[in-house]
Amino acid sequence: MRTFFSPGSVAVVGASSDPNKVGGMIIRNIINSGYSGKVYPINTKGGTICGLRAETSVDLLDETPELAIMALQSNLVIDEMEKLGRKGVKAVVVITAGFKEEGSEGRELELRLKEVSAKHGIRVVGPNCFGLINTQRNLNSTFSSLFPPRGGISLCSQSGAVGATMLDWSIHTNSGVSKFVSLGNKMDIDEADAIEYFGADGDTKVIGVYSEGITDGKRFMDAVLKADKPVVMLKSGRSTAGSMAASSHTGALSGSDSVYDAVFDRLNIIRVNDLDGMFDALSAIALSKPMMKEGVAVITNAGGLGVMAADACSDNFGVSLAALSPETGDKIRKAIPSVASANNPVDVRGDATNDMIIDALGIVAEDEKVGGAALLSSPLDTTDLKAIAGSICGMKDELKIPITVSFAGGRECESALAILRDHGVPCYSSPDRAVRALSFLRKARAERGNKECVMLPGTSGRSEVLELTERAKNEFRSSLSEEEGKSILSAYGVPVPPESLVTTPRDAVAAAESIGYPVVMKIVSPDIQHKTDVGGVILNVRTETAVREAFESLTVRCRMTVPDAKIDGVSIQKMVSGQEVILSLVRDDQFGPVLAFGLGGIYVEIMGEISRSLIPMSDDEMDRMITSTRAYRMLSGARGKPPADIDSLKDIMRKMMKIAVENPEIYELEINPVMVGKKNEGSWAVDALTTIR
Repeated sequence: MRTFFSPGSVAVVGASSDPNKVGGMIIRNIINSGYSGKVYPINTKGGTICGLRAETSVDLLDETPELAIMALQSNLVIDEMEKLGRKGVKAVVVITAGFKEEGSEGRELELRLKEVSAKHGIRVVGPNCFGLINTQRNLNSTFSSLFPPRGGISLCSQSGAVGATMLDWSIHTNSGVSKFVSLGNKMDIDEADAIEYFGADGDTKVIGVYSEGITDGKRFMDAVLKADKPVVMLKSGRSTAGSMAASSHTGALSGSDSVYDAVFDRLNIIRVNDLDGMFDALSAIALSKPMMKEGVAVITNAGGLGVMAADACSDNFGVSLAALSPETGDKIRKAIPSVASANNPVDVRGDATNDMIIDALGIVAEDEKVGGAALLSSPLDTTDLKAIAGSICGMKDELKIPITVSFAGGRECESALAILRDHGVPCYSSPDRAVRALSFLRKARAERGNKECVMLPGTSGRSEVLELTERAKNEFRSSLSEEEGKSILSAYGVPVPPESLVTTPRDAVAAAESIGYPVVMKIVSPDIQHKTDVGGVILNVRTETAVREAFESLTVRCRMTVPDAKIDGVSIQKMVSGQEVILSLVRDDQFGPVLAFGLGGIYVEIMGEISRSLIPMSDDEMDRMITSTRAYRMLSGARGKPPADIDSLKDIMRKMMKIAVENPEIYELEINPVMVGKKNEGSWAVDALTTIR
């Protein structure tokens, strides 16, 4: 990665004297950015380009360039990569588009490019990318003249156009950048490489990432954990439509967005959902002191803005409206006799002088409960926003806490905001963004990773799983029956109610009497996974007559609803009571096994509220999973109900993790519902849906 960002020499393959061609833009930008290394234009016509002699082939160069930039037609890239490989070049940026993002022919071409580069030991950024920038070395190898000021932000973007947006923002807001790279199709170099490099870069304070999908989940997680710096990430493709657009855009295959949430939470990545959020987070972290406490003080000359900021303190992670001490209130009232409120938010009134506003900021910054402050103002005729901005710039370094500023408006505010930006003060156009920026500072200090995962229980059912999955594979099945799924659970010590599979009403009665009334009766069919949807479950069956009637009713219903379904019989199960929840193990292709938890039964689809975490997890993470959902309100004793046996639920969760770790062939294992009994009465796995690879 150092060769990409700090090369001693650069060859531009496809350089052009035409400033309107990409090859012309790139070589012009390299020269105009002040790059001090050697630059070699390569053009089949030779001649002179930007005052430099152009060779017709890289073979003719007297020395081997450390970095090559390719800007030529896609059908020429393979041959040129061969030449670069023979020459000994080890780092190449392929700007050219026309690869996997354009369909099957492009995918084949990209596979050939990957084979050639691997053969010669060449590392590749791209193809279909925008280039890279290192402001510390005065290197701009993109085809955009946007060259940001130096600073502590390093950026990588899968999209070149989004990358250009980032660069333009950094210039407009005077937010200094250290490094920038556009990743494109990520044939080789990806986010993990960039994050690992930026994490070790002494000039980088915060890392910003725009991605449409991670290609190697384990490497990505390892890189983030290794980088001892805040990572701000805008992961697009959150919706089904967005995911499809990402795929057509750069060939990305976006994983489940809920899994990304679980991963980002584990890694303490600051996830944002839009460009404003990304820019706000990057500017706040790059320009501010650390925020050591969660308390926020709000100073404003407009009561409405203060109310909005107070709401924002409730809406955002890790911050709250600080309760100012009585001593702080006394100092404010002495400094500002006409103050509307010396409590938080501090309303200094619309007619307060600039000195009063600045004095109030200085006073609240000394309060021991305040970790950060947001100063808000409207463009009133009684207020000189430029003077306030100048005073803030003069005192910001003396304050012990970070501050953000919002001058809320448009034309009248812009010149004052420009003063703040020029002096490195995080400033925003609305109060909620000013508070959100402080919350980003708090999240940037949160602990990363999962240092103490739970000790998994010793019971192993690996041999049982191998036997069942081998049988399913031999029968060309990708799913196991409910009975087989429960066999796996039982093998790992998960409590399962007694049950029996029967094929006649007479056998059903015998089984029910053996198990003990009341019972639950369920249709058993490899073609019916969601039994309740077809009327395939009857609860609370209490008599012999009811068993016979239920047997007939189940078989008739299911044959009418799913005529082609193969019906193996009816399961007679001991009926257990408790709160219904769902536990679901899913093996994500990028990040590995994930455990999901929420309200069970039919409510999982109606409520749509599920918490997720990567496997394995710590006890603290397990507690957060449970307590963050509505299911916890039911389990903890809502409306006078007795509290449920959460400890037994957590024991099942641990055993689910054991199953995930030991059995990579299990793709999905869903228990819906888990019946969580009253405290000390245990929990039961009532149903099991299992799919295998």
